[in-house]
Amino acid sequence: MRKLFTRYMFFLLISLFLLGYLLAYLFGDEKFYSMNKTVGWAFTVSNEILLNVFLAISQILFIFGYLIIFLLKRKTNYYISLAHFELIILTFYSINFDNFNVSLILGTMSIILFLINIFKSQK
Repeated sequence: MRKLFTRYMFFLLISLFLLGYLLAYLFGDEKFYSMNKTVGWAFTVSNEILLNVFLAISQILFIFGYLIIFLLKRKTNYYISLAHFELIILTFYSINFDNFNVSLILGTMSIILFLINIFKSQK
């Protein structure tokens, strides 16, 4: 288990990303947005859309960051990687509660843990 979180973290994140995409596709609410020609936009860009974009971009950043660490044959810190993985799961779970502030704080903490883990990686 230690080797999985220190060397192959990007495999975990890819599988988590694919599982999340599959679950969102199968069980997610599809929302259709349209344009009202007479008044203007028929919807507003809510916090939910901005948060989903922020989390998707950060997830892709995490995958590429850990992939680069893997290609450089470096190891990440086991405890920080474990905490980061759990925080990613909590962040995506918190989206269901429609609380923008909590999800934003968890997402920001996830990015901070990612950066700490990258800088603390060793050969």
